[in-house]
Amino acid sequence: MIKATQCVSLPKRPEPDQSGMRRTFAIGKFDGLHLGHQAIILLTVEQARLTNTIPCIFCFDPHPRFVLTGDGSYQSWLTPPNERAQVAESYGIKETYVAKFDETFRSQTAREFIESYLVALGAKVLIVGDDFHFGKNGAYDVDDVKVIGESLGITVHVVSKIQDENEPVSSSRIRKCLLQGDIQGACRLLNRPYKICAMVVHGQHLGRTIGFPTANLVVTEPYVLPREGVYAVKSMIDEKKVLGVMNIGRRPTVTRENALRLEVHFPDLVNVDLYEKTLCIEFDEFLREEQQFSSLDMLRQQLTRDVEHARDVSFT
Repeated sequence: MIKATQCVSLPKRPEPDQSGMRRTFAIGKFDGLHLGHQAIILLTVEQARLTNTIPCIFCFDPHPRFVLTGDGSYQSWLTPPNERAQVAESYGIKETYVAKFDETFRSQTAREFIESYLVALGAKVLIVGDDFHFGKNGAYDVDDVKVIGESLGITVHVVSKIQDENEPVSSSRIRKCLLQGDIQGACRLLNRPYKICAMVVHGQHLGRTIGFPTANLVVTEPYVLPREGVYAVKSMIDEKKVLGVMNIGRRPTVTRENALRLEVHFPDLVNVDLYEKTLCIEFDEFLREEQQFSSLDMLRQQLTRDVEHARDVSFT
């Protein structure tokens, strides 16, 4: 059986599952696994229980909008494929399937998709959102899926969009929140903290010289990054959640390189070696925009205020 903690890429035409196992599939992009996706997943898990099937999600990579429009911002994910399966598992999903979304895949008819992929994988029940479209130019909608599915002995359920502040919950809204630095808005729509995971690498060690050592981070997956600026964050280190102040920016006070860098200072960590470790950073709140200071002493004073501010917003 495929484990939910794996991101399993499907071949163009998966071989029929000979195990006799039957599955309930939620189908969608599932970028973020936000409140709307969670409603679909909850019904998937419930239907799987009622029909004695395995609750699964079926999703895609790369992001369909990137393939369809070439929009480079959709090369990144709110929840990258390798992480998506783990999040889905926390909501009760047992198996995650990922199909490569390319021109060949998107040119299929709805029937070809259902027969070649879902029937082959033992689908008994399908769960989709009410805005689900498939096929070239989105030619097929939920009504088509219901008719085709039922002709193949598959029950199809449609879930209406979840509303928040009189607007549908969507991945695009969450992306907009992050690009505006509205961390609380993004977390509300996700129903959990927004996080990225990154590896600690060696930097220039400039922070140590002013009493604010930082961990320099390189993201390990294609995450959507919040807007540039300074954030209150938390990270689990040595089984303890610790406070951090993170900068996403160009470090104009200390360099003219103009390269985007991710750095985090953990004020309560002393003599802890983080190099080569992967840290998952949870964002609490946007604190301020990145600034250029006329001296390192002025930068030091501002960083002191940033830590105080981060303590106020993170532990109240």
